[in-house]
Amino acid sequence: MKTLSADLQSHIQSGITTLANCWILKRTDGRQFGFTDHDEPLLVNGLVCEPATGMTGSEIRQSEGFASDDQDVSGIISSDMISEADLMSGRYDGARVETWRVNWQDANQKVLLRTGYLGEVRRAGGNFQTEVRGLSVALEQERGRLYQYSCDAVFGDHRCGIDLSRPDMRFEGSIVEIVSPTELIVSFSTKPQAGRLALGQLTMLSGKAASMTSDILNHQSDHAGERLEMWLPYHAEVAVGDRVRAHVGCNKCFTTCRDVFANQINYRGFPHIPGNDFVLSSPEQHKVRDGSTVIED
Repeated sequence: MKTLSADLQSHIQSGITTLANCWILKRTDGRQFGFTDHDEPLLVNGLVCEPATGMTGSEIRQSEGFASDDQDVSGIISSDMISEADLMSGRYDGARVETWRVNWQDANQKVLLRTGYLGEVRRAGGNFQTEVRGLSVALEQERGRLYQYSCDAVFGDHRCGIDLSRPDMRFEGSIVEIVSPTELIVSFSTKPQAGRLALGQLTMLSGKAASMTSDILNHQSDHAGERLEMWLPYHAEVAVGDRVRAHVGCNKCFTTCRDVFANQINYRGFPHIPGNDFVLSSPEQHKVRDGSTVIED
């Protein structure tokens, strides 16, 4: 149930309304943007909501229970604040969205209709459509751990325990050559061991792609520098000379955790569970199958 201010309640009950929709986007990096389907700027909570962006919203549904009620917002990327490169490169992933109904004659008369976050973004040419997912969608997601060989911790988080700020874990340098949209050659101030950055992450520190992070698929060293292949191409322009920072990766295997990082005490997988070959194998006289560990810690 929404609580309206006395002024807004009186305005709605008058039978002739001047209402507009406003969307306030709060990205995970702290930046905020405002948009409205009105034809003039509206000041909502100290943020100017830009008009004429071509954004339109579908109906808003609010049902009982814990089912997620999603809304679609579609339009044309005509605002300088929303670029196709930013949308496709993930800068808006998980952005918090507030949907407001505002009296455009007096923007102080407003009500918060819903709060959610951006879901899937689809685009075709200059058009885009995105879901605004309700907060209750988190209740539909599976929680808990999986009983599997590999580690389910995020490399470098509190469950993993590895400090990625250590000098031997991250390296800074600059781009010296752009081989393809997914392959860069980087010169680091401290040369990492060949292959050490595979499955790690590369963060852009300067240039048009600053603050964007990409996952590293492969890492090779040659005379030109460190050749880094990304899983996905950059959607923003990168240039020779842009500063970057990369941290090492982990393949989530127990032997890597033990032999490379000496972090086996924090391993979050189950490397000792028997596989299908063990279940299907036949008894042998000289094989010991007494439940003891297969891999020594």
